[in-house]
Amino acid sequence: MHPMLTNVSWIWRRALGVIALTLLLASCTDVRPVAKIGLLAPFEGLQRRTGYTALAAMRQAIAEAPACAIGIIPLALDDSADPSRAPRTAAKLLRDPQVEAVVGPLTPALAASVNATLTAAALPWFAPYAINPDGGFADPRTDDRWAKGLAMAVGAAVQQQGATALVLAGDAQGWPALDTATWSALAGLPVRWLPDDADAWRTLSAQDAIFWLGDAEEAAAFLNILPPALIGLPFWLGPAGDDPILTEHAKIDRKLYWLTWSNVHYNDWAATHSPSTPFAFLVYQATRAAIEAVTGVAATEAVPWRVVLFEVENGVSRVYTP
Repeated sequence: MHPMLTNVSWIWRRALGVIALTLLLASCTDVRPVAKIGLLAPFEGLQRRTGYTALAAMRQAIAEAPACAIGIIPLALDDSADPSRAPRTAAKLLRDPQVEAVVGPLTPALAASVNATLTAAALPWFAPYAINPDGGFADPRTDDRWAKGLAMAVGAAVQQQGATALVLAGDAQGWPALDTATWSALAGLPVRWLPDDADAWRTLSAQDAIFWLGDAEEAAAFLNILPPALIGLPFWLGPAGDDPILTEHAKIDRKLYWLTWSNVHYNDWAATHSPSTPFAFLVYQATRAAIEAVTGVAATEAVPWRVVLFEVENGVSRVYTP
């Protein structure tokens, strides 16, 4: 065969190979329309581990969601757990027209700071702590059953621990604005607020229990100023008790307590997922609810939520039964 014909034949075979490979790659490419689920969480600063735990849980939920005609991808932006920064972060997130739902921020105070921004966007919004006790999630702007359920549970627990009064402390932004009479009715014992000053601990008595509504860093700072005579007071947190900052920064040798919402699926889920904390489970489920809102394909089973109690000792959380 003439050398030129040989070269032409080789070139032709090479071209056919390239075309075949291109067609194969095209057939493997996801050509579905894309929707993004935004995640508002801290990815810088002291609480960045919480943000990366949330992102891992979101990615798992997306990977395990039912197949549908829309491709879902996460878009995570840093709010640094800072109420002054969170609204700007939320506004930046919403500038992406592909964002069709939002998960986060991760605490009531941060959610309160972005309320106006997310309300104006009119997108489905899921705060991981704002559950609907009957199943699924509730609008954090209008539904306060998540908080009332925690108040009822902590009130029952501290009475079992021997307390005769419950003292509310910490940043209450994002919690329902209830008067003390309503708090007392929910908790089942007298409730008062801790004064917001450096010597507030002086108002505490040996019969009190504390329910901290703020974040873990502030809780640790408060615990570190308590005198030895008050170290034994039952000290409870909401979902912030799952934050490792609490025990890392609290320079005390004592048990702490916290409570959060969970459901019957948690144990099976935790056995096959990492991170597998109760907080990660809430973000996972909130993401599944967001996917369902965006795609219309059922991704969650609306089973009731229940409050679960934990005790923390030597940095380890375990289920607590009063």
